[in-house]
Amino acid sequence: MTFRGKRLGLTMWGTEPVAAMARHAALAEKIGFDSVWAIDSQLLCRDITVSLTAILAATTTLRAATGVTQPVTRHASVTAGMMATLAEMSGNRAIMGIGTGFSSLRTIGRKAARIAEVEAFSHEVRSLLRNEHGRMSWLEAPVDVPIVVAATGPRMTRAAARFGDGVILHHGLSDDLLARAFDWLGDSKVEVSCWAPFSLGATKQEARDRIRSRVAGALVNVNAEWFEGTERVAVERLQSGYDVGHHAASAADHAAVVPDSLVDRYALAGTAEQVRDGLRRLLDHPRIDRVILNPQIVGPGAKPLDTVLRELETEVLPFL
Repeated sequence: MTFRGKRLGLTMWGTEPVAAMARHAALAEKIGFDSVWAIDSQLLCRDITVSLTAILAATTTLRAATGVTQPVTRHASVTAGMMATLAEMSGNRAIMGIGTGFSSLRTIGRKAARIAEVEAFSHEVRSLLRNEHGRMSWLEAPVDVPIVVAATGPRMTRAAARFGDGVILHHGLSDDLLARAFDWLGDSKVEVSCWAPFSLGATKQEARDRIRSRVAGALVNVNAEWFEGTERVAVERLQSGYDVGHHAASAADHAAVVPDSLVDRYALAGTAEQVRDGLRRLLDHPRIDRVILNPQIVGPGAKPLDTVLRELETEVLPFL
């Protein structure tokens, strides 16, 4: 299903049992989502391969993606084998999202991958999936698995346009931040997905407070010099005190330094009417092909994912 001619994706955190993830994926499919993007972070989330297998087995049209994997702890041959197998079992509904890695690497004391490593890894996986040299002996025919690159800064955004089939923009949602992101992307024709922290509340403040940690998770990877005044000070404080072990949690201490102004620039957060208006604005953007909603489902004050989906089904999606 499309909304205003565009697609909706859903982030799925493997902080709930795999059976629950599969059940929620089936509900997401029913109410019109085109894809789910499962977080690949081994110490914070359940195993990505098992999770994606369960999600694809429970659905018929929904696409399932790594949201996102990285080239440091994953070998290209293993990743290609996983993606080819998922594509085979699901009728080509698998997507490989990839990035430089954050929580999956920082929690084990490793640095983020270099952009060149991400690009080389992507080329190797694509070559294996195409079976260009017959190295995957069991593969009967080439497999088309889209490779979608997560990008926060200018260098990765430009690189994603060069080697990715699509890009996930982690750039914020306000008009000025989107304009900057598309300036970095240039005139590339790659498919564009926009990663959107999402929270619906009885009041705007309630919604902001619930999603503040997800905004903190986005801001920890930005350049503080992109901001000014109190926002720049807040980003610097956040980055110096960020606790990656609480990356998935809603009540992390580091999130308290994120001001409402940055929540409003980075998230769809508010009452049902405010969320509808914000989502319409993104869906109507001429260069955005998909909006990936990223709700907060872990920790005090968070809503269970089935509640989030039911609220979307009744209070938001019918109006789009």
